[in-house]
Amino acid sequence: MATNLGDRSDKELEQGLAEGEFGDKKALVAEEVLRRRREARADELKRKYKYLGGILAALTLAFMKLRRLWRK
Repeated sequence: MATNLGDRSDKELEQGLAEGEFGDKKALVAEEVLRRRREARADELKRKYKYLGGILAALTLAFMKLRRLWRK
């Protein structure tokens, strides 16, 4: 098993935290590593799919405008 916490997989870190495998300092480092990895994945998803938000907003506004026109 990898000795450096940054080299371990997310699953290994989560399992080590759940089993109390790490001391206080290493547990804090493991939690921070997991947090940063999750944040990086979330940022990548936002970057990858940000155009979908614009398309959805445009469709919503168009639908709202059409509803107002139909009511008149």
